[in-house]
Amino acid sequence: MTDARREAQRIFDTLASEYDRSGVDYFGPVGERLVALVKIGSGESVLDIGCGRGAVLFHAARAVGEHGRVVGVDLSTAMVEAVRKEARASEMPQVEAMVGEGQSPPFPEQSFDVVTGGMSVHMLADIPAALRAYHQVLRPRGRLGLSAPATVERPAPEVFGLRSIARFSAAHDAGSGIYPYTEAFGGARRLRGDLLAAGFEEVEVLEEPAFICTDSAERFLRWTWTHGMRKLWERVSPDERRRAERAITTEARARSERTDRIVLRTPVMYVTAVRPALHATAGPSDRDPA
Repeated sequence: MTDARREAQRIFDTLASEYDRSGVDYFGPVGERLVALVKIGSGESVLDIGCGRGAVLFHAARAVGEHGRVVGVDLSTAMVEAVRKEARASEMPQVEAMVGEGQSPPFPEQSFDVVTGGMSVHMLADIPAALRAYHQVLRPRGRLGLSAPATVERPAPEVFGLRSIARFSAAHDAGSGIYPYTEAFGGARRLRGDLLAAGFEEVEVLEEPAFICTDSAERFLRWTWTHGMRKLWERVSPDERRRAERAITTEARARSERTDRIVLRTPVMYVTAVRPALHATAGPSDRDPA
């Protein structure tokens, strides 16, 4: 395991108990939208890459129903255990979760109808190789659905709807391993090319607004400790942390779309693609005469 992967595993093992459970709506609605865009249906089998606490996985599980199958893969043992516990509590036998690599999931060819990756695949070390692996585990006409934070660069860079977080991130070169302050996947044009090279067709890349919603700027600030941004917070001194906290909470209040709570608009990239159908095998009449 590389140092970067060990660090990621440590961070997300630490976060598992509170990840996506801190009173901030963001990952869940984005996961629900991804499931709708990739059109997961009853009885299908789904592989969810970087499943975390199940922001995509549990929406997919409800879509496939009791006769379907959803398998979540995550590097974090604690995240996987949390998903298993929630699946048991929710009486969802169609849900499985396992510790594993999102880069090269260990499944036979043509195992799944759908592969999803919510806010995860853009952080992998070798995205073209991962796309080839997803193509392999999909059945003919199987679908791929990915989401990632979309980068806001003009008039000034933003992360999670705030320029203060973008400045903080850039100052510590923290974006590449947490969330992009350059374009996710190297940009839509590059991603489209990588998907076509991996063998996909019907590639669609769209950007839609999502909303980070919570009851106060202080709760929003606490939320930034409960996902990958924690890696950034751990890098800085207490004095710098306090300065950043003041800047973030002040801007969150100023830019909120509501005055009675925090509602921050932030764009999300959604990507869908299809593995082509296999060519039909030539019948006797199509063969050359003996």
